[in-house]
Amino acid sequence: MENENEILGYIKCNTCNEPKAIKQGKGKRAKFVHARCSCGPDTRTGVQAQAELNAFKPLAEIQAEIAQQNKPLDKPNIVENKPNAKPIDEPQKPSVNPVKKTGEMNTATSVGVGVVVGLLFGGLIKIIKVAA
Repeated sequence: MENENEILGYIKCNTCNEPKAIKQGKGKRAKFVHARCSCGPDTRTGVQAQAELNAFKPLAEIQAEIAQQNKPLDKPNIVENKPNAKPIDEPQKPSVNPVKKTGEMNTATSVGVGVVVGLLFGGLIKIIKVAA
């Protein structure tokens, strides 16, 4: 009989950037895999989550991916002898103002709208009571 706690493989945790161990579930969750890293357990059972967890690889491959991701980028060449020199490889930034998202309210706006609606309905109910 196989060891029930056998690690099937690893994936990279996007939160803590460490290898996440993948194991087969037991009991009523035997058809699902679950994962654990320093962030804690990952027991999601949704189709997409299980597809992500089932894409496990050997530990050496995951460690190589993490090392490659953590590798420092090469610094761009800087033109010497100029006081305000910019890096040669720096992309040009567009001078267009970013478009603001419409239809979203922050908390203060939501509270303000709630107060106004409450006052309107409260006043309407008071008028109806006085009229009756």
